[in-house]
Amino acid sequence: MRLRTYSIATVALVSVFPLATPLQACCDDFWSCVGAVASGGLTCAVESLINSINTLIQNVGRLASTLGQQAADVVNLAKSELNGAANDLRNLAGQAEGDFNAAAQLAQSVLNEASRPQVMVPHVAPGVTAAAGTAGTRMATAGVQPPGVRAGATAALAKPAAVGAVGAGTGVRMDQIPADPQEVTDALRRAKDAIDALRPDVTQPINQVRQFATQAEQQAASAASSAANIAQTALLAPLQTLGNMLTDLVNHPEHLFDPSKIVDDAITQITSQAITTMTQVHDAVMQQAKGTLDQAQRPIQDALDRASVAKKIADAMQKVQHSRTKASCDALNSLVPRQRLDVRAFVTHVAGAAPAPGIQALNLSQHRTMALAPFNRTAASRLTARTAGTQMGAKLKGPWQEFKRIQATAPKVDPAAKPRVDAEISRRFAGKSGPAAEAEKQAMLNEARTRFAKDPALLRKVEAMLDNDPVIRGHQGGPHGPAVREQ
Repeated sequence: MRLRTYSIATVALVSVFPLATPLQACCDDFWSCVGAVASGGLTCAVESLINSINTLIQNVGRLASTLGQQAADVVNLAKSELNGAANDLRNLAGQAEGDFNAAAQLAQSVLNEASRPQVMVPHVAPGVTAAAGTAGTRMATAGVQPPGVRAGATAALAKPAAVGAVGAGTGVRMDQIPADPQEVTDALRRAKDAIDALRPDVTQPINQVRQFATQAEQQAASAASSAANIAQTALLAPLQTLGNMLTDLVNHPEHLFDPSKIVDDAITQITSQAITTMTQVHDAVMQQAKGTLDQAQRPIQDALDRASVAKKIADAMQKVQHSRTKASCDALNSLVPRQRLDVRAFVTHVAGAAPAPGIQALNLSQHRTMALAPFNRTAASRLTARTAGTQMGAKLKGPWQEFKRIQATAPKVDPAAKPRVDAEISRRFAGKSGPAAEAEKQAMLNEARTRFAKDPALLRKVEAMLDNDPVIRGHQGGPHGPAVREQ
């Protein structure tokens, strides 16, 4: 075991600290057990304090030497999450662009299909007699006109019959009433024009989002080089000062029980500063870049809203083309107002309009959630940077709290220390008496004077303990000698 030279001159100070958990003994060889017994356990307390301070010194050294790397880790985290947020925004922009283009293509396809010549089949309403219906169908199929009727008059005759049948309550559902072909064409064309008019209002915010994302990445990369230096400037000097304080405690153990708060305040300050500093490192990378990225939040939501509006209109167009009913045509007309609206009012109108049957309702609030998601990454990385500072502080605070616990614990001798000392003395003096016992005692005193030379107070206690040991005195022929020898 290494030589222990810790002073016990300040043992009186121990009484001012409250009693805590008994200390674990440091008695691991004969002389350390002698010192523990002679000092009432104070040498073990001092050794434990020195050990905790040495651990703290090592942690301070590691923090100082790895400060640059830890700051670089926070910088890389900030850059990574900023770049991730930028990519998320690009992906949302791509999604909005793809959705709008798909809606525009669908609208054009529907309009093209509606513009092709249609084979017109006269509508026969329920309620007309089966014979008349059969005859009408046969005439329409064969292209034969009723006698005395011009060729163009057939449809005119057939249509009033259909409307009349409905008006007569023949059971035809209102959503099955056929739309006028010209009204269908007009509604589809107006809807397609409305989607085409939206294109610049979708393209512009998408381009803005991509521009802001790229600019933010460039700003983060530019700020990264100087951000890492913040930690060196803010923490290196205080860490070095703290290391000097702790080394001084190791070199002057008599100060270990000093109730001064200088070191305690220094550690508290550095612990708090580590958290603040790592957050500042993160913010130095993020601040300007995030400000730029924040400008993309409104445009990306606009792009998503407008692309969804285009999709809702295109879906309603497709519904009209497939069903060609008056209900679906009216729904499309109400979706695309004839009065010109600015883009935000138009989006609000389309989003709030009741969808045609089979068309999915539009919920713009989900776009707000989607637009916020990329920015949640930057907020989360800031918390992670703060955690990195907390972990740095824990490397100082943990050992220091252990030091304070030991410092506040009343020294106590391990119950096994005294029996170990007695057993070793009995072994050394076994079979010796008179001059031989005196020589052994003198050898022990000489060794004690060497081991405890730097702690005169402890040395005096050890000398007194050896002088008064009953086993040693008994082997020297002292007053207890006969009784010891009989044992």
